[in-house]
Amino acid sequence: MAELVTGMHPKLVEALSAFNAEAKARNLIGAMHSGLRTEEEQQKLYAKGRTVPNPDGIVTNAKSAYDSWHGFGLAFDWVFKDPKGNWTWNGMPGVFKNEMTGLWKWNHELDNKWHELGKVGAMFGLEWGGYWEKFRPDFPHFQMRGIFNNTAEAKKLLLENNIEAVWGLI
Repeated sequence: MAELVTGMHPKLVEALSAFNAEAKARNLIGAMHSGLRTEEEQQKLYAKGRTVPNPDGIVTNAKSAYDSWHGFGLAFDWVFKDPKGNWTWNGMPGVFKNEMTGLWKWNHELDNKWHELGKVGAMFGLEWGGYWEKFRPDFPHFQMRGIFNNTAEAKKLLLENNIEAVWGLI
């Protein structure tokens, strides 16, 4: 996992280590699938479901690496593994968008595995994408954003200073 944590904020790496131990203790078997994303990696993900066919549709709304906390080294995606050790996205909860409110919903009781994982993240100060309502929930996604309300604020500080200035506010 050492190469996957390269470029990630030390507090996030520390939280990920504790997160992994707690997930294992709860028999939630998986690992970090992705961490820091380059602009090229983000562009490839953004194309999925748009210009690149993808049976699961659009993968991300983040067009640029800095439209996502992954681009700042402040997010990771954690994915379950099957009994053979292969990554598996099977069992992702069904979500729906409430047409009246425009908010996304899913039934937490129907998939306790992901909900349990979200609780583990909260134990270590991580914001979980499964709780998102304004965007389609992103169950594998966990992030730290410190005092920032959004990535635009962090990107502005990054462009005016450097990544250390952003990381100093986490």
